Amino acid sequence: MTTLSVSVGIVSWNHRAWLAPCLDALLEQDYPHLDVTVVDNGSHDGSPAWIADTYADRVKLWPFVENRGFCQAFNWAMKQTHGELILSLNPDVVVRPGFVAEMVRAMDDDERIGIVAPKLLMTRDPAYLDSTGLFIDRRRRPYDRGQGERDRGQYDRSPDGNGAGGLPVFGACGGAALYRRTMLLDVSPDGEYFDQSFFAYYEDADLSWRARLREWQCVYAPRAVATHDRGGGDRLRKQGRAAKDAQGPRLALRNRYLMTLKNDSPGHFARDLPLILAAELPRLVYAALTRPGVLLGLVDLLRAVPQARRKRRVIQARKTAGDGELRRWFLIPRDRRAEGRGP
Repeated sequence: MTTLSVSVGIVSWNHRAWLAPCLDALLEQDYPHLDVTVVDNGSHDGSPAWIADTYADRVKLWPFVENRGFCQAFNWAMKQTHGELILSLNPDVVVRPGFVAEMVRAMDDDERIGIVAPKLLMTRDPAYLDSTGLFIDRRRRPYDRGQGERDRGQYDRSPDGNGAGGLPVFGACGGAALYRRTMLLDVSPDGEYFDQSFFAYYEDADLSWRARLREWQCVYAPRAVATHDRGGGDRLRKQGRAAKDAQGPRLALRNRYLMTLKNDSPGHFARDLPLILAAELPRLVYAALTRPGVLLGLVDLLRAVPQARRKRRVIQARKTAGDGELRRWFLIPRDRRAEGRGP
């Protein structure tokens, strides 16, 4: 295995309670070429000063005055680092020993592998899966494979029973994903690796889709294991649970449509339109009755369409994968575990 250099980018916003286990586990990794950068999005919980004091020479800190959103903060981190590989990591993720080495091992199998997804387990009960890779169903709803299922190793081997790693998936949950820098540069001609107009939510699915359009591969590395306190560190969604204007779900609704507008093919979309409408219309009616503020995401969408159309022209002009190759990744969920990530 080669020892490609890895730069870790962590975006924090009032995540003081999660940072110590996250950073300590990273710094205990035995991988020889690893550097860690934290971009703080205007936290007011004292975490920037705490990081500077506790991890003075081991973690590079970039504190922002205001919250610029996850996407812009991650892009900034990537531009301040020089690793050949970039590990996106949420503060509520704690990696286990050997995590980085196993992720790099999976990436090393093929130079066209641009993304590696690890096995994420639920922090509150690690017997259950949080994610084994990212997929999009034919209703255009991203979902984390296996989420909520008991981990029986059911996703750790290929269907023919061969191999224990490097298993193909559509993409990776951005909470913990390894990206090849050359892939990020290739699929982001505008310099936005995560689309900054998204602010937060579904930026990982959008990036995975763009990578697939350029025929980059993504694999799942089951031996790279971490726990994820999903929802615990999600500050926007935690606020939104009690608020009818729900900023997190509002962003999620807008971004899911923007992702489709930028990346989908007209023929592919038209074939699945009955499925899409059957799923979307009831959800929109339900949101109107229970959390009407979420529907402001549709207003936000209209404002964002001109910029998204400009990005679409660039993305589609550089597309190399055929519609048939892309369509095989869009699945119909078999059960409620694959119902998607939110609005």
